[in-house]
Amino acid sequence: MKTQAQVNQVSFDGQNFYCGIDVHKKSWTVTIETNEIRLKTFSQNPDPVLLSRYLEKHYPGGNYIAGYEAGYFGFGIQRKFSELGIECQVLHAADIPTTHKEKEQKQDPRDSKKIARTLRTDSAGSIWIPSKRQECDRQLIRTRKKLVNKMTRVKTQIKSFLVIHGITIPPEFSINVRWSNKFVMWLGEIQLEEENGTHALSTYCHELTFLRSELARVDKLIKKMASSEKYESVFKQLMKIPGVGCVIAMTFLTEIGDINRFKDTDNLRSYVGVIPSSHSSGEKDRQGKITNRANVHLRSLVMEMAWIAVRRDPYYLIKFQHHCKKMKPNKAIVRVANSLVNRIYYIMKNETK
Repeated sequence: MKTQAQVNQVSFDGQNFYCGIDVHKKSWTVTIETNEIRLKTFSQNPDPVLLSRYLEKHYPGGNYIAGYEAGYFGFGIQRKFSELGIECQVLHAADIPTTHKEKEQKQDPRDSKKIARTLRTDSAGSIWIPSKRQECDRQLIRTRKKLVNKMTRVKTQIKSFLVIHGITIPPEFSINVRWSNKFVMWLGEIQLEEENGTHALSTYCHELTFLRSELARVDKLIKKMASSEKYESVFKQLMKIPGVGCVIAMTFLTEIGDINRFKDTDNLRSYVGVIPSSHSSGEKDRQGKITNRANVHLRSLVMEMAWIAVRRDPYYLIKFQHHCKKMKPNKAIVRVANSLVNRIYYIMKNETK
């Protein structure tokens, strides 16, 4: 029987150990594989340090490669592993090869084995990891979007409240001027017969006022970020594109990050999500709807840009009309969106050289 000293003398120099991690808030399920065999599947507390110590103790000198699915936990786990000297990949769930059985019988151990197998066979590339600054810049833009969504929800609640209590909006507050400061002041002056009803409406108005002030504050921060040395040059060029404003330009810059990670326009269009699906068999080749896979923060914006460009720029109007001769308008506008993404690609590529 080997002593602990003899075990410590064992070295796995040059051998790869693949660690598939199914991450959860309270625990991780880990599967460790080599190029030849699956070694072990176990659960542990959600701590990269614990896994690092386990690997160093049992497989000293090995080359450790960890990986987990992108999602709720973002890139924090990856950065901690990197600090410990362990390579860690963040995998897109759609890129991980999955058998029918794994789809039908989803379990944490099975998921960790699937990730370990993917790392071992190198059958899915890692997601691009943004720098901490890039991630925080991106988060500021996404926070603005959440504020806008919250404001929309509160406005809907206020309109519903007015309908329930039979309060008619005066005609001077047309759709174009609704939610102006004057309209909000009118809301604050409404007095219902029951005091608690007035308090309820007042709460909605206070929430709306707060959200508007926060949105204004975030907008100032975004403008300040746009004028920084990192973004100013390419930002000014993007603003020349029809339909692109400050927020849209900064959304593209922060979501895309390093344009050089896209080898061509096809890669960027795929990332944005304006590539049509295709079905080819034998001599038949048919294109369908745009694929489900997309950056949700960019695809809606580029489609909005496309409609604005068609209305404002004769070049894009002619392009749209040309495509409409061969397809429906909802497909033709995707072709215009593709053209806009190509333009964004070349602007960012030229400005970042």
